[in-house]
Amino acid sequence: MFIRLGLYLLLFLVLTWAPGSYAANGLPIVRIGIVTDGPSQPQGWGKVIRSKLFFKEILKLTRGEFAVRFSMDRVVHGNWSVSGVKKAVDFLFANPNVDLVLALGVIATNEVSLRGPLPKPVVAPFAIDRQLQDLPFRNGTSGVRNLNYLTLPHSFERDVKTFKELIPFTRMALFVDKILIEALPRLRVKAARTAKENGIKLAIIPVGNRIQPALAALPADVETVFVTPLLRLPPGEFKALVAGLIDRRLPSFSLFGREEVERGLLASAAPQTNTLRLARRVALNVNAILLGENAGNLSVTMPRGERLVINMATARAIGSYPSFRVLIEAELLNEEEEKIPRRLSLYTAMREAVSVNLDLAAADRRVAAGLGEVGIARSALLPQVDIGSLASMIDQDRAKSGLGNNPEQAVFATGSLRQLLYSDSAWSNFTVQEKTQESRVAQRRELRLDIVRDAGVIYLNVLRTKSIEQIQKENLKLTRNNLELARVRLSVGAAARDEVFRWESEIAEDRISVLNTQAQRQQAAVALNRILHRPLEERFVTEEAGVNDPLLFIGKERFFAYVNNPRNFFVFRDFEVQEGLRVSPELQQLDALIAAQGRRALNAERAYWAPDLAFQADFSQRYAQGGDGQSGPGGVLGSVTPSQDRTTFNLALDLTFPLIEGGAKDAKQTQALETLRELRLEREATVGRVEERIRSIMFQAGASAPSIRLSREAAEAARKNLELVLDKYSRGAVDIITLLDAQNNSLTANLEAANTAYDFMVDLINIQRAIGQFDYFLYKEEQEAWFQRLEAFFKKAGIDTSKEKVLSPFQ
Repeated sequence: MFIRLGLYLLLFLVLTWAPGSYAANGLPIVRIGIVTDGPSQPQGWGKVIRSKLFFKEILKLTRGEFAVRFSMDRVVHGNWSVSGVKKAVDFLFANPNVDLVLALGVIATNEVSLRGPLPKPVVAPFAIDRQLQDLPFRNGTSGVRNLNYLTLPHSFERDVKTFKELIPFTRMALFVDKILIEALPRLRVKAARTAKENGIKLAIIPVGNRIQPALAALPADVETVFVTPLLRLPPGEFKALVAGLIDRRLPSFSLFGREEVERGLLASAAPQTNTLRLARRVALNVNAILLGENAGNLSVTMPRGERLVINMATARAIGSYPSFRVLIEAELLNEEEEKIPRRLSLYTAMREAVSVNLDLAAADRRVAAGLGEVGIARSALLPQVDIGSLASMIDQDRAKSGLGNNPEQAVFATGSLRQLLYSDSAWSNFTVQEKTQESRVAQRRELRLDIVRDAGVIYLNVLRTKSIEQIQKENLKLTRNNLELARVRLSVGAAARDEVFRWESEIAEDRISVLNTQAQRQQAAVALNRILHRPLEERFVTEEAGVNDPLLFIGKERFFAYVNNPRNFFVFRDFEVQEGLRVSPELQQLDALIAAQGRRALNAERAYWAPDLAFQADFSQRYAQGGDGQSGPGGVLGSVTPSQDRTTFNLALDLTFPLIEGGAKDAKQTQALETLRELRLEREATVGRVEERIRSIMFQAGASAPSIRLSREAAEAARKNLELVLDKYSRGAVDIITLLDAQNNSLTANLEAANTAYDFMVDLINIQRAIGQFDYFLYKEEQEAWFQRLEAFFKKAGIDTSKEKVLSPFQ
């Protein structure tokens, strides 16, 4: 009548029962019988039920104390019927070769839990919802002799409220396995009452091993679907369930947990089932029973760590987007749309900034316009040629008296040539404009370095805020777990309601923290899009950067030899200062301005004795005339006698020297000299600022590098301390204040660990900006030349780094 489950024989080593009370090794023999609901599907609860971990953990924990035997004669199932499960349980209770029963099934757990006092110890780890199933409960235990069931603190009512917060609705369908409806006769009543109390019209739809009949039974006006564990549904049918709900654009909620959300349902508040943890709890309870503990006195609750998980791919497919309030603490699967084509890394962000930034593009135009200023200044030193035409009319009397030289009406063609032979002012202006242009180029290079630095730092801030947001979400998750634990403690009388209220208050504060970090991440993304001249809210996918990013180091394997001790680090700082001063765009700007001002000062000095000398040639030809006073016969406009000379020209050397300018020469010279002195002093001050910037940021990086390792050690220590305190809190050994302190310390340490890593990477970028060159822009030949200069500098200082042990300062 009963079908033996050969599947279990393949999953664990079958130890046959030996006659007698003791095994050959002298250990007491314990014979365990197993009852299941029926052949399970390799998914959901079926996957958990079929796990061999239960048997491995029991054997592992009882080794050395008991000789545990599992036998095929004591592995039975109910063939997916309530009556079958009852008969299977009766068989094991009546079997004299069974000392303890494992009820590895939802129906089996329900069956043994509602029988009252049992003839043999039973461990039943698959209760779905204690309240929904009306399972016995007293002070955290079953209170029933020989009965220990285990249940995650599922609450159908709380899940429904979570679902309504996620997606507001008033009409819901409840998918329930047919056998659960038969086994839990009060399920319909309790589910309907819960729905009514929450303003929901409920339709309960039975599900067998095919999903299409259930989908076809959905009411036309249904708005959402709540999915309980469908114990017999094959994987292909579950896939059809997901597709059918998406096709109908119906939001879905899983009672089972995260695994079903990963497979396509919209959301769940239950975490992924930790089969190993459940198996170990079963093994602990079995061992306690074997050592003499009454199963009815063992705890039945396993805190599950409630957390909302949402499949965003499903949300997009059905066009249903959760509110910001819900998204704050939810874990989002498939958050990034696969269709987002834009990918950014630290390298691409810095490279793209150089080519598209508008500020840099404006600087390029400013440099291009400066070339025009240079050209204008140069033009004064080159020949100036003018041509033109002149029409004139004079009074009649003067025309008559001009004897044909000044006709009353005349038209002339004119031309002039002027070549400056010597002008110190013109040459000075040309030189000044050339040097000013050099200053513009250096200023553009400074802006380019700033933009590259800003792009890198902002990109790292995007990564930093994403990491901090994740840490804050994990802390919120932990607070939610602690709230669940406090509720369990309250239910067994180990805590007062003020603990629950305190954790609820902590959740509100943690939500605020998550909101703030989300805003910071979005602000960083907007800032990065601005500097990259993109639509400010354009989405992109980031690539994580680490302290070993090749963009941050050139030849990092060789680099650390120069900074691995205080002496080397001191010499290395001197070298970097030398490099920075050599290529500093700030100093290049001032050098160009000093050269320009020096030429102005020289011009002011020469103004006392240097004249301007120019060659001037003028040409004029009269090609038409009219009225009185014209030469030649006829007196008609346009008749010019061949005998009259129509062309005139003159050549001249123009020597000009301003003799007295009312003291302007003295004033100009004083102004030029003082401005020159000002620029020289400003350069000297800038040298100090550049050197200070280089040394300061290198000291900062020198401190932040080892801080990475130290902060990680602190975070690990805080995590371990939190685990210890959390375990003590769950056992009532410490109060809520101690746990809050441990959790806050762990949060602070995790945030510090994340910040120190990104601080160091930011410091590395700032070092390159302070020095005036980014490794990313250097060719391999330039990188090698840099190392050669570095090695030569160290050898000059009497240091040979080739024999020194190289260690990364943050490992």
